[in-house]
Amino acid sequence: MRLTSLATTLLLGLALGSCSHGISGVNSSDPYVAEQARKAQDLQTQYDAQQKTVDTEKDRLKALKLQLDGAKQNLKGRKLATNR
Repeated sequence: MRLTSLATTLLLGLALGSCSHGISGVNSSDPYVAEQARKAQDLQTQYDAQQKTVDTEKDRLKALKLQLDGAKQNLKGRKLATNR
């Protein structure tokens, strides 16, 4: 599952890579400016993809915590019911 979410996030990041992310200069006539703008754009795309991965993992962690808490509560209830 983890590889699937990572692959999905990377594909989404690549799809978003065509957007400029507000970074201007990619089409500059100055080759240095154009190259630096492309580097900044690539880094922004990587950052955005990584942030999406982090957000996805945080959501997954919250869900696991809720499942764990529920399982502990269920175990506690079962133990109480068994000891009667």
